[in-house]
Amino acid sequence: MSKALTYLAKTRPEAATHLLGFYKHSVQALDDKTRHLIQIVTKVTVGTERGLRQYAPKALKAGASREEILDAVLMAFPAAGLNKVLDAIDIMREMDLLPDPPDAAPAVNADKRLGALEEFPLQRMHCLQRPEANLIVFRTTADSATVYSARCPHSKANLCRGTDHGTTVECRVHNWTFDLATGHCVEPQGGAGLEIIPSVVRDGQLFLA
Repeated sequence: MSKALTYLAKTRPEAATHLLGFYKHSVQALDDKTRHLIQIVTKVTVGTERGLRQYAPKALKAGASREEILDAVLMAFPAAGLNKVLDAIDIMREMDLLPDPPDAAPAVNADKRLGALEEFPLQRMHCLQRPEANLIVFRTTADSATVYSARCPHSKANLCRGTDHGTTVECRVHNWTFDLATGHCVEPQGGAGLEIIPSVVRDGQLFLA
């Protein structure tokens, strides 16, 4: 519940009760995924960024695909207009909730040098933004490092925008947590681990293999 709605419930409890009751009973025939997708359409239409950031992850968590989220954004076009739709797409891309373009670049390009090993903090997550894909570098010892794809293997969200817990990283979409020393999923146990990107250290420099 938003702060404004909480305020309304305290100052005008009868009005708030009727409002929330109407909302609850008016959508009881809809499943969560459908309801959240419709919320995306309405939030794009009225241009509410906060609402869009609230309901788009909920739609993904309820089982909507990234293609369905994009379609929901586009369905707002007749009422919202092009500018609001484009603004919503920018927000959804920043949250990493839209599908990748079909002509996305391959995972590795010709420039394989990632940097001097000493540039990466020891036992800490370090994100690299590259044109072809975001990477996570975890320097395990003074002379070695492991490179991972920054894509969550479950939600495909960008873990560089996840919650950094030092030696673990938590995806903000479904709260899956990964051990950066091994790449294993530690929450939930048994979940798919991070994709390891082959790398090599030569003369103190870290390269993609």
